[in-house]
Amino acid sequence: AQAILAQAISAEACHFFGALDQRAACRAVAMASADGAAAVEGMPVVSAEVLRELKDPLIIDARDPEEVTERKGGPPLEGSINVPFNMDGAQQSDRPTSASDYVAKLEEAKALPAEKDAAIITHCGAGGRGGKSCAVIASLGYTNVHNGGGPDNVTGGERVE
Repeated sequence: AQAILAQAISAEACHFFGALDQRAACRAVAMASADGAAAVEGMPVVSAEVLRELKDPLIIDARDPEEVTERKGGPPLEGSINVPFNMDGAQQSDRPTSASDYVAKLEEAKALPAEKDAAIITHCGAGGRGGKSCAVIASLGYTNVHNGGGPDNVTGGERVE
């Protein structure tokens, strides 16, 4: 049943149902893919206004290390933790990352706080891998996790150099 649910729910459907239902729907998608057989569906990018309201958020950069160094998609954000969503730099089209793959990376990086209601923003260059990272983290029971899209949106629309 979870596999069927995972196929039926898309990021657009998550966006349609609103923030609370979006998290629950995307959590179901990530959980359904946790067996490693299915790719993770992402959560949509939230607005800069929503992100500005968060108190001391943890920021997780889901880009590959080379992308961060080369500033692809924007510069690294001060205080962010780089936990790449891709496996060994392979694009998602070549090697989709499962939820269990990414959970292992998050655990290895010791990136997540103990408090399940802590504010967390994930991002990449534009929001694709950031959305997938967000869905996986939500599947772990975190209730205040948001896909920030790219660095410019995370900083409230102000270009970061």
